[in-house]
Amino acid sequence: MTVPRPERLDDLLVDGFRQVSGILDERKSTLAADPVLAELADRVAEAPDPESDEVKRALLYAVDSRELSGAAEAVQYFAHRFRWTWLREEVERRHLDSLTRVDHRLIRHYERMLEAFSPEWEDRDLFPSLDN
Repeated sequence: MTVPRPERLDDLLVDGFRQVSGILDERKSTLAADPVLAELADRVAEAPDPESDEVKRALLYAVDSRELSGAAEAVQYFAHRFRWTWLREEVERRHLDSLTRVDHRLIRHYERMLEAFSPEWEDRDLFPSLDN
């Protein structure tokens, strides 16, 4: 499956995250979504600045999205592959806010994302390309 190539990296990522959400909704399988996530992450890794404002904007859109059913999986993939400090700090900030508001649904949502920053993340086998 080939990810469309919009001109802007943030547009490419958000379009890809929508595609991942569609795959997860239809097939209920991270294995089916893994190639799309791997291709998106490869595009980010090949970018002149993998931590550009465009990349940050797209990932924070996913972190905060209520539209993307696969937002957690997309963020988990990027969190585990890149382990960016800025992304961890943003998710931690949202997690703390959800704890303060006692929003149990969001607490677990952000905890799932934070778990992916660990080198021993137990769900990484749901994304075979992360073992490369």
